[in-house]
Amino acid sequence: MSGSGFDSGPDPDPGSGSGSGLDPGSDDDLRRFAARADAEEAVRRIGQEAWLRLRTEESGHLSGLLVDLAERSDPVTLSLTTGMRRSGRIEALGSDLVALRLTGGELCLLSRAAITAIRLPPGGPALVGDRPVGDAVDRLDLRSALDRLVAEQPTVRVTINGSPDPVPGTLARLGVDLLMVSCPDGSTVHIPLTAVVEVHLTDR
Repeated sequence: MSGSGFDSGPDPDPGSGSGSGLDPGSDDDLRRFAARADAEEAVRRIGQEAWLRLRTEESGHLSGLLVDLAERSDPVTLSLTTGMRRSGRIEALGSDLVALRLTGGELCLLSRAAITAIRLPPGGPALVGDRPVGDAVDRLDLRSALDRLVAEQPTVRVTINGSPDPVPGTLARLGVDLLMVSCPDGSTVHIPLTAVVEVHLTDR
């Protein structure tokens, strides 16, 4: 009735809110935005960690790896240029030398240059050899190690480059760059130190 003086006007839009200006879906949008930001940060962090790990691996070197293995006394298997393998624990290191205590208890002095691969057991730490190495390693070499042993004339088997058969006998003498083995048949074999792959001390 038009005479009442009251006109309620059109009904308010139920979706217009109460003047707060907030979108009812804004909470979901915020959660989606936060999740996306978290994912992007996780990807960035993973990428950074992978890059740092790669840089660490790129700085790995043989001396650092050997020192890590010697300090940990981890079991290793070393492949040699002769095609042979030696398994044991690294007992000492030198500038051109790896002293390996074999699983049977005997000691092998190996030329570093003759090592073609280092196999670590499964489940061990991911060593990369990126650590700095002091000069203690450089103070020992194959000749100085043999010089400490020659007075005792130990029984040895010496493997040399280019020969599958070791030279058996007694470590008799040591020259500037030669070692001399007295063989069971009475002969003497002179071996240049640069040709040595392995000196296997069979009574140690």
